Amino acid sequence: MTDRAGRVGNPASILVLGAGVAGMSCALAAVAEGHDVVLVTPGTLGSEHSELGGGNTALAQGGIAAALGAADSAADHCADTLAAGAGIVDPSAAELLTAEGIDAVRALLAAGFAADRDATGELSLGLEAAHRRPRIVHAGGDRTGAILHAVLAARVRGQVGAGRIEVIECCSARSLVLDGGAVTGAVLRHDDGTLAPRRADAVVLATGGYAGLYPRTSNHAGARGEGIVLAVRVGAAVADLEFVQFHPTVLAGTGELVSEAVRGDGAVLLDGAGRRFMRARHPLAELAPRDVVSREIHRVLRERDEASVWLDATGIERDRGSGTLARHFPGISAAVARSGLDWSREPIPVSPAAHYAMGGVVSDLDGRTTVPGLYAVGEVAATGVHGANRLASNSLLEGLVFGARAGRAVGADRAGDWRLRGAGARGLSGTALASMLPADSRGIGVGVGDGTGDGDGDGTGDGTDAAVAGALAAGLGIERDADGLRDAGRVFSSRPGAAATLASMIRISAESRTESRGAHQRSDHPETDPAQAARRAFRFTITDLPEAAPAAESQLLRSLSPC
Repeated sequence: MTDRAGRVGNPASILVLGAGVAGMSCALAAVAEGHDVVLVTPGTLGSEHSELGGGNTALAQGGIAAALGAADSAADHCADTLAAGAGIVDPSAAELLTAEGIDAVRALLAAGFAADRDATGELSLGLEAAHRRPRIVHAGGDRTGAILHAVLAARVRGQVGAGRIEVIECCSARSLVLDGGAVTGAVLRHDDGTLAPRRADAVVLATGGYAGLYPRTSNHAGARGEGIVLAVRVGAAVADLEFVQFHPTVLAGTGELVSEAVRGDGAVLLDGAGRRFMRARHPLAELAPRDVVSREIHRVLRERDEASVWLDATGIERDRGSGTLARHFPGISAAVARSGLDWSREPIPVSPAAHYAMGGVVSDLDGRTTVPGLYAVGEVAATGVHGANRLASNSLLEGLVFGARAGRAVGADRAGDWRLRGAGARGLSGTALASMLPADSRGIGVGVGDGTGDGDGDGTGDGTDAAVAGALAAGLGIERDADGLRDAGRVFSSRPGAAATLASMIRISAESRTESRGAHQRSDHPETDPAQAARRAFRFTITDLPEAAPAAESQLLRSLSPC
């Protein structure tokens, strides 16, 4: 593809970082609006039968939530989303997601997405935790994400062949380019270490979340929040970083997710004595919201000093016939078999693992961030649609809806126009941001080591750090307290790397919320405080310091710099 350096005009040149559901949906929508797209992926495009690499989309098991059933409605889906989010979901975001989600999924089905259907040809809609009605569209049993990813990748390949999308493989962003207060491109880093600046009229972050920072996680290895660090470096506000969802049922000793759909089909949770404990903990029992089920499992494990509880799916096999589990959940069945277990005959050991980040780069409903020229979509973004706890199977839907909205909007908001309008992204007013600030909020400088994991000085290296992962698990797990947060902070401030930088931001966010709400549970503040029923935004400044003299977190810069 020819260099588009400095080009601002029609069509727009759009650089999309990330090739999961949000990134590909954004790229395809932008092309449909007549714009040129460069799609950067850490994986490879490969042959016509392979998938774009990287990200969590292909790992998603449960499905896509959408109100397609005859007795269902977008209003009901929205109500369930609001309830799961524990009081801080942005209602406008939830209303948009659930209303536009219906059309998005119908369009996906019309485009050839092979959803599972019953004997009459009707969609086979699953039931998952905290949904009052079956509304989960799934494909291949538990292979929804992989099939969705393949469908979108095929559409991207078609646009590559037409010359409308360029795909840069085995590549990630090292830094964003800031010019006149607007993002105008990125410096890309190929797997061989070579650097290549790329100019664009706008950059879209679709880089995923940060649950992969934890030592026990269901996520792809690359889900380490590096897009958030990139955005913070150019001045973007972030929000809700304290809310990290732990999926209740990950196969013990592995990162293999056991979908919520299994419990929706009738599987139950047992403690080490074989007792079903969730019925006494919540009216919805095993189908309570994810934060509730994970927290109750955590407490059972702590009380009994055990490493796992047991998921009993044998009743599904008994009631529906031999082979039901293998047919409905082929991927999970294979993972269970690889562990030497037979879940059709015996309960299997499970425990919670970090799964999804509700927080990220503050964005409006078209993906615009607080920095002109920079967009964020999917899990890297914080629109407020998930609040303190994401409703099951809303994540793929979020990528479809908000990714496409950003792709349609980006051409109208090119960097040249932003420079004329001045600072601030449309839809993210100073008043709106101010309402998300803690009462004592200050701009906070984060200084950790030299800001890199591999000595390149950019804060976006691999950043793999067992000490940081261990401190996250100990201090920022399912339950937190002031002492644990303080101890974790000491570790983060003494370590180099993007992981430690982001972990410090998560810790500061968690420390500021002195209540228990959704996925943020503090044993020293166990009650939910109505006065804190609001999202919170921060504008951090990353201060790179010499690795030989790491700063203590108590010495972080705290000059006033309100969002």
